[in-house]
Amino acid sequence: MARKKEHSFTVVIEPCDEGGYFAMCPALPGCHVQAETYEETLKEMKSAIDAFIEDYKAEKEPVPDDHVTVTTLKVAI
Repeated sequence: MARKKEHSFTVVIEPCDEGGYFAMCPALPGCHVQAETYEETLKEMKSAIDAFIEDYKAEKEPVPDDHVTVTTLKVAI
């Protein structure tokens, strides 16, 4: 059995005003989920990423690399 190549993806998770969380994967445009708990959001996001990867493979397209950098900038207010 062929060994699967592992990918790491940056995921942005934000609390929603109405409750729960919203998550998105910048490297996979359109890959986002919303769930009630943080843990559920992570689980749903992994499932969404897996589904996106399967779609890329089915279309014989390369899985995008994640070149997202997360940093903090100080801004005077």
